[in-house]
Amino acid sequence: MGIIIRQSLKAGLGSYIGVGIGIINQMYVSTKFLSVEQLALTRLLFENSLLFSAFAHLGTPFIADKFFVRFRDDQEEHNGILPFLLAVPFVGGILFAILYFLCSDLIQEYYSTNSPLLLRYHILVIPLTLFWLYMAVLESYCRNNARIAVPNFIREVFLRLANMLLILIFGLGWISFDLMLYMVIALYGLGVVSLVIYIKHLGKWYWRRPNPNILTRELFKKMLAYGSFTLIGGIGVNLMLFIDRSMLAGERGLVQTGIFIIAAYIAGVIEIPKKAISQISIPLLSNSLTKGDYAHVRMINRKSALNQLIAGGLFFLLIWSSIDEIFYLIPKGETYREGKLVVLFLALVKVFDTGTGLNTEIILYSKFFKFATYFIIASAILGFFLNVWLIPIYGFVGAALATMLTTIIYSLSRLIFVWRKFDVQPFTAGSLKIVLILISLYLLTFLEPKYEFSKWTAMAAIVIRSTIFCLLYAILILKLKLSEEIETVFNNVKRRLL
Repeated sequence: MGIIIRQSLKAGLGSYIGVGIGIINQMYVSTKFLSVEQLALTRLLFENSLLFSAFAHLGTPFIADKFFVRFRDDQEEHNGILPFLLAVPFVGGILFAILYFLCSDLIQEYYSTNSPLLLRYHILVIPLTLFWLYMAVLESYCRNNARIAVPNFIREVFLRLANMLLILIFGLGWISFDLMLYMVIALYGLGVVSLVIYIKHLGKWYWRRPNPNILTRELFKKMLAYGSFTLIGGIGVNLMLFIDRSMLAGERGLVQTGIFIIAAYIAGVIEIPKKAISQISIPLLSNSLTKGDYAHVRMINRKSALNQLIAGGLFFLLIWSSIDEIFYLIPKGETYREGKLVVLFLALVKVFDTGTGLNTEIILYSKFFKFATYFIIASAILGFFLNVWLIPIYGFVGAALATMLTTIIYSLSRLIFVWRKFDVQPFTAGSLKIVLILISLYLLTFLEPKYEFSKWTAMAAIVIRSTIFCLLYAILILKLKLSEEIETVFNNVKRRLL
């Protein structure tokens, strides 16, 4: 248990460092040194490769997480599961590359009018997809060997930092844009090599033929069936996350896509606390569901939803109250400012989603786990058709509306399902109080005096406003006793200081 805790703490630290690097890269380095079209292009290559790798790996990471326990035996070199895990995505990668080449004419036709720059580089999606799928597989192998810190560091810190440095080198004029892209692709190949070296360093690079007594024909069929089912869910998740960008590039061009990407990134900061809180809650939730202790599930869900709403609501307040200053400070902010409504729509729906609690996790770790995939597939299909309808009419605002409507329907569907199946719902009187507090604090912004924007006044306004809001928010949360967890943390800190 100790190694798991240590690895989790190290991985968590790496994730937060990666988030910090990502914010600096996306909000300053990329916007300063890349044109809007170049920024959109690099993000599309990255996001499309993630989407394609979600089905090219044929569900191998999920197979590893589900069935590794049957092979686990260091004395027997894990009964040869590693070669199996590497062979399956190799087949998937070859099939993907063939399919992509066959669809090349359709891709060129779709993007030729509005995003011709993308066509010069779209073939780079193939190697990037192959690198991503093997990174996912090798990370799953490390995870099942109770080693997550180094793989997490490679993905969250090393790759992001190196990516940012390459953009800086390009911005200084030392390399061309073409060379920068090729080096970025090679960087992800280096990530795969680094994972291989790490696994060999651990002494876990077991290269032997799979044990036929364990990998029977019956188990092989079960593994492929499970991988196929979870694969569909993985595709659905990635379609929900990234399809709007690709469709926007085809319909309205890379400039609008770049504006949408930066606006979506700003709004996406709201989800950071949710990910941390849900990861902490999952082990307790899974144990309670296994025991059928739905009263405890209800308690965990409500506390998680409340704390997620508190954290997500604060992030929304800080972002939206200073949105004009944020766009002023971003390089090329006069262009990216056009995505202000996108930030509002996406930020609001993310706050709503965080406030609905752990519905996905409850479904996923219960006997109704298949419904998690059904909801994702239905939402991906809905999102696709909403984007087809709204993007030609409203451009990037239409993409934001499509995402907002899809997320609301997706969240409400899961909430209603969990309420009916488990008699568990996330809302309390505290939820309403938090919403009222957020509205009241935001209304204070209308009392602010007008001032002339400059770099220093904008930064000072953000710092002063954010400090005041954080203090008032904390005081109100503590005075109204809305969160036991926050109150406990506050009391512990107070005791140490006094």
